[in-house]
Amino acid sequence: MNLFLASSIRDTGKDILKRVETITQNRRLLFISTASEGEKGDLTWIDDDRKSLENHGFSVEKYTITGKNQKEIAEKLKIVGSVCVGGGNTYYLLHQVRKSGFDQVITEFVKNGLIYIVASAGSLLAGTTVETSLDNPEVVPELTDYKGLNLIDVSIRTHWGNMEMQNRYRREMDRLYDMKQKMIFLRDNQYLHVKDDWYKMVSVVERTG
Repeated sequence: MNLFLASSIRDTGKDILKRVETITQNRRLLFISTASEGEKGDLTWIDDDRKSLENHGFSVEKYTITGKNQKEIAEKLKIVGSVCVGGGNTYYLLHQVRKSGFDQVITEFVKNGLIYIVASAGSLLAGTTVETSLDNPEVVPELTDYKGLNLIDVSIRTHWGNMEMQNRYRREMDRLYDMKQKMIFLRDNQYLHVKDDWYKMVSVVERTG
């Protein structure tokens, strides 16, 4: 199992992809943009992440799991070496993950060697719970179970230290502290590499987008 959990693909993509190249020669990558569907306003950042992957030599196909079923998703995953789940609204992403059965499909594929690269909302999804998210859960009021995929036994909090998000963090710190979860905070230039039963934090000095 190889997971790469990041806050920002733009800031860490080059370093992550250098490591991916040592694991697989399959340069086809499925880029899942579903979480961005739960956001409003300027969404250029989702294309920036996708382009960052393309700029470093990967053949990228943009894809959404919204409206898909397990069979359709599995057919896509069979032909790629890596999958990247991009950022957006974490609760919207979790809702679509459950509706499509992506949670069941991806767990099996990752255990069998598919490389799993995630950013922002995708990183929260990989952990034990998405309740560490600063996003608004009201976009999907019918969603009441916030358990993550449990691909790693910690909760992830992304964009730590990002100046644009500091006010949101200040409002939420008491809630995050009271959760009493085992939690890892990732800056935009950091990612967590998970390999089987160990993981390590990697900091990228220069922006790699």
